[in-house]
Order: sequence, then structure tokens, then C-alpha cells
Amino acid sequence: MSDSAPVHEQGLVEPVTWGADADPGLDWFCVRCLRGVAREYDRVYRDGRSEFDFENPDGQRFHILLFADCPGGRPVGVPTELHTWFPGHAWCYCVCRGCGLQLGWWYVGECRFVGLIRGRILSARHWRN
Repeated sequence: MSDSAPVHEQGLVEPVTWGADADPGLDWFCVRCLRGVAREYDRVYRDGRSEFDFENPDGQRFHILLFADCPGGRPVGVPTELHTWFPGHAWCYCVCRGCGLQLGWWYVGECRFVGLIRGRILSARHWRN
């Protein structure tokens, strides 16, 4: 891990702007309020993948995308390792700073990252023109 630009293929890195306000350079948006929440540039990989499918203890399935940061989201709750999908990482909720929709989960451990629920974010490539 380093303090420089995100390491996309080798592993996860610490977010540079953890909890910062959203900015116009964001190209992933909340499906509810269309607030910019993340940058494609900040996508990170774990075990060679940036997308994962998981099921929580209640049987709900989630398809998540990993990002080094989510400036348009904010952490909610106290991080816990209970039922974590990434061993060695505690999680708390990530909600949209605009409307409060749960976007996914912040993870903290050997590094920090966020897993955003694919069905709750939109890519600018798919709706801007």
C-alpha cells in the first residue's frame, strides 16, 4: 500500500478523500437522487476482481462494485467484523449524502474501501448524453 494514486490491479488502497464532499468529477450516481457518489478511476480489485456477489444472513443477495473512495457517501454506524464479506475488514453502512439511501458498505482493516450495491448506483456512461 502507498499514499500515491490508487493501486487498481495489485490491491486496495486507503481512500484519499474519505468522507469528502461530492465533486463534479464523479461518474457514478445514486439511483434515487442522482447525486454523484464515486469515480470510475477509484475502482479497486481484490483477488483480481472488482465485482462480487454476496448473500447476507437474511438471504438477501447483493452484487457490489469496489471503490477506493465514495465522496458522495457517508459512513453510518460503528464498524463491525460480524458477518463480514472480507475477512480482516470491519464494515459499516455507506449511505448517500444527498438522500440517505443505503449505497453499500465501508470496509476498514488492512486498507479502506467501499463496496457499492450495483442496483443502487448508475454509471454516467449509461444515462448522460
